[in-house]
Amino acid sequence: MAAATARAKIGAADIVDVDGLRPLAGVRGLAGVRVYDVGQGDGIAILGMDGEPVLQFDYGGRQGNPFSNAPMADVDMHMPTGGERLLMISHWDEDHWCSAPRGQSAKAARWLVPRQITSPRAVKFSAGLSRISCIPEDHVGQSWRFEAENGDAIWWEKIAAAPDVFAREEDCNRTGVALSVVKAGEDGSEPGVILLPGDAPFDRVGHYRDHFGSGLRLKGLVAFHHGAGTHWTKATEQLLREWSARADVPQIIYSCSNPNAYEHPQTKRYEDNIPGGVQMRTAVLRGQGVAYTDILF
Repeated sequence: MAAATARAKIGAADIVDVDGLRPLAGVRGLAGVRVYDVGQGDGIAILGMDGEPVLQFDYGGRQGNPFSNAPMADVDMHMPTGGERLLMISHWDEDHWCSAPRGQSAKAARWLVPRQITSPRAVKFSAGLSRISCIPEDHVGQSWRFEAENGDAIWWEKIAAAPDVFAREEDCNRTGVALSVVKAGEDGSEPGVILLPGDAPFDRVGHYRDHFGSGLRLKGLVAFHHGAGTHWTKATEQLLREWSARADVPQIIYSCSNPNAYEHPQTKRYEDNIPGGVQMRTAVLRGQGVAYTDILF
């Protein structure tokens, strides 16, 4: 971690009208999510019914990424985005955005991000983006939805407030953005949810508890913090145990490199709390010549 005195706050202006965002305009419905092999980090696309990405969540990949000795175009081909597609990030830790400067397409996308105290590299990169907006702090704890034509939706929430102006550092894992993808079932399909928490523990996300209370079945999840053993609580374990009890065979994706310096993932925690879940590590994909794995409804 950089020295606390070197860290700075993301300086982009707040978005004026969240309701004015229409990233799913013309999208009939949602098919699931695509988790890219980016090494240690997260890079996730939400998929429309035709299997094409409609929104990007995180654009990272630090240790063990596949782009270290590759041409710029490889990043654009590996994780296609840009144009009018919205790109959101969970938080400003480098493994959640650092592939974006390696290509061109992500830099052309529209970005919606949390305002956080983070590294000088992140602040400098964000300042060079022409279409970037921050989530207003008065939106913290509120659940927002981008809805497709058939009622399927991407839910998102900034889970906690940034520290005050006198703060020198911030635990970005705990003040970032978490997403979920919901199959509404209005087209005759079975309602369900896929959880995309970034690095935030599941129980810290208010709309996850709402989804559980509404009876949605757990289709799959991307393990928070790449399967780390930190930030686990009894509430985290209880939520996962109770949710998995009403699921069929949920998929669990660990987005991390192999090896990595952080001992990710701690798979036993998920095995104990989601017994029978199908587990997959993105690290195995490269050896199979595959760039991503999907969780589909």
